[in-house]
This record gives sequence, C-alpha cells and structure tokens, in this order.
Amino acid sequence: MALLEVRGIGRSFGGLRAVDEVSFDVHAGQIKAVIGPNGAGKTTLFNLIAGSLRPDRGTLSLDGRPIHGLAPYQVARLGVCRTYQNIKLCANLSVLDNVLLGRHRCDHTGLLAGMVRLGGVRRREQQQRQKAAELLAFLGIADWAEVDAANLAFGQQRAVEFARALAAEPRLLLLDEPAAGLNMRETAALADLIRQIRDRGVTVLIVEHDMSLIMQISDEIVVLSSGRRIAEGAPRQVQQDPEVIRVYLGEEDA
Repeated sequence: MALLEVRGIGRSFGGLRAVDEVSFDVHAGQIKAVIGPNGAGKTTLFNLIAGSLRPDRGTLSLDGRPIHGLAPYQVARLGVCRTYQNIKLCANLSVLDNVLLGRHRCDHTGLLAGMVRLGGVRRREQQQRQKAAELLAFLGIADWAEVDAANLAFGQQRAVEFARALAAEPRLLLLDEPAAGLNMRETAALADLIRQIRDRGVTVLIVEHDMSLIMQISDEIVVLSSGRRIAEGAPRQVQQDPEVIRVYLGEEDA
C-alpha cells in the first residue's frame, strides 16, 4: 500500500478545472516531484492534499485512511506537513520560537496543566526546546536561534521554514517550490538537504520549477498540464516523453 494515494482528485473554480481527475501514488521513502508549466494545477493539488481546499471529486488516502475533506490541522495531526512558496514565518518571533510552533502537534499538554505549569509540563517544555534546538543544529542554523525571523536573509528564512515543518515530525513533507528565490549555491545545498530529510525517514512530495534540481533528486515525477496528469515515471522516462517535451520541457527550452 502506498503512503499517499491520490485517486481521481478534482477541483474546479467556476468553469475552470484547476485539477482534473488526477491520480498517482507516493510510496514511503520516496522523493516524488510534481512538475508542469504555470497554471498546471500544482499548488491547487498541494492545497487539496494539505486540507486547505476540499476536492469536488475523487479521494485522498494516507496509509489507507481517507483524508479528503479534513481540515488542515487534522491532516497535520496525521503526519502531513508543508512549506510554502511564499515563506510564512512569524516575523517578530525568534527562530527558535518559530520552530517551536511546529512542535505543537507533538505537545499533548492539556489546557489546565499548561496554565498551572506543573513539573511535568515544565519538563515537556524543556524537551520540546531540546528537539527544536536539535533541528536547528541539523539544518546548520543553531547560531540564529535567538534572532528574529524578520532579520534573516531570504535563504535563511527558507531554512527556518524547513525546520518548523520538520519539528512536527511529518511522515509526508510537502515542499512547494523550495528553490524559489535561491541562488545556485543555495539550491545545491537544498538538494543535499532534501536527501538528508528523506534519509531521516520522511517521505517528500515536491513541486518545483527548477528542472535541474528535480531531475537530480527525484525518484519519480508526475507531470501536470492544464490540471490533468499527462505523464508519470522515473526522471529519465519523463524527460523522453514526447508529450512532456511538447507541453513542458519544450516550453522551457524555448
């Protein structure tokens, strides 16, 4: 059984079918990419998986459990977390506090216990801070722990967003154009980071326009055009698909 099963998923806005009967699987341990030209429906697909949008038709399952129609926080509780193309950090909070927000899914302290702040609550808070600090070290941003997110460069903010998503201990991580705005050196580091995340047991589904990055890191690729899946397979197979060349790769070459 696949970790994520997408079956005939669709979403329309008025007369526009942004995602039209799309089906594919994501298996545990994969790095799987979704590519396509602008307007292909990639971000809408991510929003459907993450619960930000509800599908008009079709089903989504995580380990065989239906997740279509669940609210974003419910999807996150099941282990599906995401980053955004446009970074969404709390600018006036420190890097550490931003990452601690991601630990909320793993904190089961009740309201009363949190208000009274019993010894067990304080111990759990310290454990959460330790987990967050370990993630900062993993991403090489421990020195920024007390710096406000607003004072970081764009690439640094992207690293903090990764740390916050990983803090929730996802089983499936959705990366929405993580290379956007990065230079060549930062993109090369990003490729290594995504592999390391996979090696930590996190399955990755990525939307990205940087084809060199996608061909380098992906196990499989799904290609969308006008909301529909037009190809799926290994990177070399997709590169050689005539319809992909015409609709997507051909446009890039042009």
